[in-house]
Amino acid sequence: MFSSCEKILDKEPTDRISIADLFKDTQGAKTALAGAYHDLLSEDHYLKNSMVYPDLLGGNIKYSKTVNNRLEDIYNASQTPLLSSMSATYASLYAELNNVNNIISYTTTATGSDLDKAKIIAEAKCLRALIHFDLVRAFAKPFSATTDGSHTGIVVNLKPQLYGDPAPVRVSVAQTYQAIVNDLLDAINTFDNNNGGILSGGYKQNYFTKASAQALLAKVYLNTNNWDKAFSTADELIKSNQYSLISNVNYVASWTGRVPSSESIFEIAIETAFSSTGLGGYYDITNTTYRQYAATADITSLYSATDVRRTATMFNSIVISGTTYFFTKKYANGSTNQTPIKVLRLSELYLIRAEAAVEKATPDFTIANADLNLIRKRGDASATTLNSTIKSDLVDAILLERRKELAFEGNLLFDLARRKKNIVRTDCNAVSCNINADDFRLVMPLPANTVIANSSIVQNQGY
Repeated sequence: MFSSCEKILDKEPTDRISIADLFKDTQGAKTALAGAYHDLLSEDHYLKNSMVYPDLLGGNIKYSKTVNNRLEDIYNASQTPLLSSMSATYASLYAELNNVNNIISYTTTATGSDLDKAKIIAEAKCLRALIHFDLVRAFAKPFSATTDGSHTGIVVNLKPQLYGDPAPVRVSVAQTYQAIVNDLLDAINTFDNNNGGILSGGYKQNYFTKASAQALLAKVYLNTNNWDKAFSTADELIKSNQYSLISNVNYVASWTGRVPSSESIFEIAIETAFSSTGLGGYYDITNTTYRQYAATADITSLYSATDVRRTATMFNSIVISGTTYFFTKKYANGSTNQTPIKVLRLSELYLIRAEAAVEKATPDFTIANADLNLIRKRGDASATTLNSTIKSDLVDAILLERRKELAFEGNLLFDLARRKKNIVRTDCNAVSCNINADDFRLVMPLPANTVIANSSIVQNQGY
């Protein structure tokens, strides 16, 4: 993906080189930035936990085997602060934050052009926003739990944490999201004059740019019920015509290979040499060791017989012990054949604009219906045209389409939570299949004692 010392798999670990040496010039800062992108590719983050658990708990995923299942405590809603599969995610993401904060803090004094340093810091701020966003959705109640987001959120780390520093404290959800918005706006303002791309090689979708920062910002605004800004941000990016929806005919093929499609806005690159089992290993029907995340009938039954996303076209099937299981083709291969992780796509921007159009101060049902129909008919050319004039019906239709279009992309639980929808799992053998929207178990517990990065310890403060 990257050339020479910028290759993400060839970077020297930061615990083996001094901060002063690493950030003495912009080349070192670029290497650190490449490493920060690569850090997203851990099983604790985008190679499993953050992509799987929202669909597993939300109802899109069931197990195809009975032993050695990953995230089984999450599936059963039996996780505790002392024993949770997501504890490793908490520690890993804060370690990622510490590395990103090093980039933001020390790049300013590196030798090199001010323009290059501004680009590096802007991309690092986008990464920091993304990591905080992933943390707050998992480890705090949704913004909508209180009218103003004043309930307890997460620790917001905006500077490197060193041994001996006071343990950071949690701030409100509103303050957490404001920090995320601030980072993205700072980056977007920097990208106004240069659209990112400080690292050489690869594709623009592999890095944060003004466009991908805007896409993430629209999603952040959606999760804070800031409907007017969610609408305007998504609207601006859609109308920029930088991306276009792929056709119905090319939809399935767009999930194979490593070349981003025309609608991919941000995806995490995976090099050919990357040999981790990866996310795809858990969906790969040939991998009898890791294969386990099968689709539930709850999700597959939502697709019509003419929908390109149905089981006959968008899923691989296999009979295991007399039972037929379906596995998504979005991530159908592991190890050296695995494909990039798609984080932000244009189809989601249309659905964000549709939902925001219904809810904004001056609702626009025309745009909402048009955007919804665009995604529905791209998936199913035979779908009838919806023209709903009832707000609740239109919102439900948009949420349904989000579930169908974004299945296995780590969104379902968060959509249900922010809309205060109960979890109802029919094709389920968990201890608790149906969970009320206000159940504390839908928020991942903070670990009892977790080392953050290479320094501070945050004591458990409950769910």
